[in-house]
Amino acid sequence: MSYAERLVTAVHRYRFRRTVRAVIETAPVPLDGVGPVLLSMVQHSDVPAALLAIKSLLRFVSAGQLVVVADPSLTAADRAVFQRHFPELEVREAHEFRHPDLPQGGCWERLAAIAHYTQHDYVIQLDADTVALAPLSEVSAAVAAARPFTLGTSDDQQPESCARVAATARARLAGTPHVQLLAESLLDRVEGADQLRYVRGCAGFAGYPRGSFNPERLRELSRRMAHLLGARWQQWGTEQFTSNLLLASLPDFQVLPHPRYCEPSKRTDATVFLHFIGYVRHTNGLYTRVARDTLASLPGVS
Repeated sequence: MSYAERLVTAVHRYRFRRTVRAVIETAPVPLDGVGPVLLSMVQHSDVPAALLAIKSLLRFVSAGQLVVVADPSLTAADRAVFQRHFPELEVREAHEFRHPDLPQGGCWERLAAIAHYTQHDYVIQLDADTVALAPLSEVSAAVAAARPFTLGTSDDQQPESCARVAATARARLAGTPHVQLLAESLLDRVEGADQLRYVRGCAGFAGYPRGSFNPERLRELSRRMAHLLGARWQQWGTEQFTSNLLLASLPDFQVLPHPRYCEPSKRTDATVFLHFIGYVRHTNGLYTRVARDTLASLPGVS
């Protein structure tokens, strides 16, 4: 990135942070106890953005429970802010979901928490850098039908066999590939691969039905992949790979239609949900404009 690009990014980041902090002045959101568990893993620097993401979604999708998996950086003051905005909030510590058979960090504690809560409830996982813009009919229908879903990364994605995914990935291997591509290239060597499916989705917004998987299933899959990948299984990206594999292998799985649900550079007039992934988050002023418009729709302090 050039100096000019870094400067532009810094300016847009500053403007976003200055705008989104107004979410602290919006009114608390009580949950009615009906609907799925909404779960998000939050770090200190993302508290205002996470409040915006959660409140934007709750305009269109009801939730029976809100769970925040606290990154170690989350302070007592951060927790108090969340508790004030969501009185029924449950805060869980990231370390509660660590296990010797799972990588540590890289959002693995989040996926382990999902495995815990899906034993009894439908769980929606929401990243802090997302904003719901309009009614999410596909998500509401998926929750009502107990159907799994995830964000897509391109149009018309469908789950594929492990053999086909592995062959495609091996054709793209070169140098020192990203761990997600490397893991995909080994999918046909995973025990029970003929019973599994995979899609290259995004775990930033995903729905996991009750009973879809449990902690032991997660650990078993992690042990198998660690046997194939060795130390590289500890790297960032393996959690998303695992989420893609677990979800795509479930009956009635769907990829949310793209670009109705997408990252900002691919948005259209029909887009209802945006994921401001890191490398495009502050390249322009869109995140700030979306935050400002969303904040204007939220009730103020009562």
